[in-house]
Amino acid sequence: MTMRRSAKPAPTALDVFWACCEARAHLYAVGELELNDAVCVLQERAVRHGLVAEIGPDAVQAIIVEAFHRVCARKLATMIA
Repeated sequence: MTMRRSAKPAPTALDVFWACCEARAHLYAVGELELNDAVCVLQERAVRHGLVAEIGPDAVQAIIVEAFHRVCARKLATMIA
């Protein structure tokens, strides 16, 4: 008897964008990227993949801010502890 895996839905453009934001935030937090370099690439990606048109520029910027806030807050918490 063969077990079948349930098919997972493909990630949306928004899912991928969140992952990219978190990845670049981690690179910034460890000093591999300057903040401006990290954010500019994300903004360009959002435009190129239609997210700015789909959810608006304010929502795109809010996602970037939230991702960087989460990552940097965790890093700061581990530095203080």
